[in-house]
Amino acid sequence: MLLGWSAPSGEQERLRTEFLEHLAGHPDGTDRGCGSGHITVGVVVFDRALANVLLTHHRGLGRWTQLGGHCETGDADLVAAARREAAEESGIPGIEVEPSPLRLDRYRARCRGRDLLHFDVQFAATAPPRAVPEPAAGGDEARWFPVPALPFSADESTRSLVRHALARRGLNP
Repeated sequence: MLLGWSAPSGEQERLRTEFLEHLAGHPDGTDRGCGSGHITVGVVVFDRALANVLLTHHRGLGRWTQLGGHCETGDADLVAAARREAAEESGIPGIEVEPSPLRLDRYRARCRGRDLLHFDVQFAATAPPRAVPEPAAGGDEARWFPVPALPFSADESTRSLVRHALARRGLNP
């Protein structure tokens, strides 16, 4: 997917090259067990009107973020991983994930007790009409927020992802 993806900026192209180098050097580069870091997926989910965005309160980070997580063996590709993660974290079936990545992000996060690089391939998605988040028992909270009123704890990465997704649709956030 990343080989054929046209990065929207020079910075995104630099990240795309870094992601591809990581995968070329690590056959297990999508597995969370990869010692130098791994590919993950992020998903920003909007309602049909693009007026609200679905976020999850990540207990480990203590803030509201986009949905997403680790790739799993059964995922056919990154879009499937994004669709699965969005459904698992929100409890909403039928989320439509766009087939092309929106952007890339790279950050360090605790994973299995270690500080590892996460190479996050981020997607935009749309929930079915009148979707109500119902995360699994014991899961992180998920909630709709009006686009102009994201929670204070949402970091710049989440805010940037929302802006990029709306800009791709020709909207000025």
